[in-house]
Amino acid sequence: MPHIPDFLSRFRPAGAPGASRAAVPADRQRDRESELGPVLAVLDGPSGECTGLVAASEREAEQIIAAAHREADDIVSTARRRAADLITEQARRAVTGAEAEATTILAAGAADAAAVAERARQRLPALTDRAVSLLRDLREERWPA
Repeated sequence: MPHIPDFLSRFRPAGAPGASRAAVPADRQRDRESELGPVLAVLDGPSGECTGLVAASEREAEQIIAAAHREADDIVSTARRRAADLITEQARRAVTGAEAEATTILAAGAADAAAVAERARQRLPALTDRAVSLLRDLREERWPA
């Protein structure tokens, strides 16, 4: 009885024509189809399912992106409102500070003016006496009696 591996080797596909061993010519196309056909047939179902999953994922991604854009727009508009409120508050504080400073400066100016007026009031009699004395002296020099 022939040995099983020797018997099966007779049906091994042959390589290039003119090979040294006797064998059945290889039909590579049929071999590929017979080996890969069942595998590819099994993958057709999941491939279609994958296509559906990819399309659903793309739709979901578009929805997420649209929601993110809306949220970003809301954040930007809120930030702009808060910035405007902060600018208004800072301007109000600056005006209040400037008004307080102006009030202080006006009070200091009024105090200085009052001090000058008081000095003038105190010096006025002496200056008046001096002016009268100078006029008398001038009159006597020009028009002696």
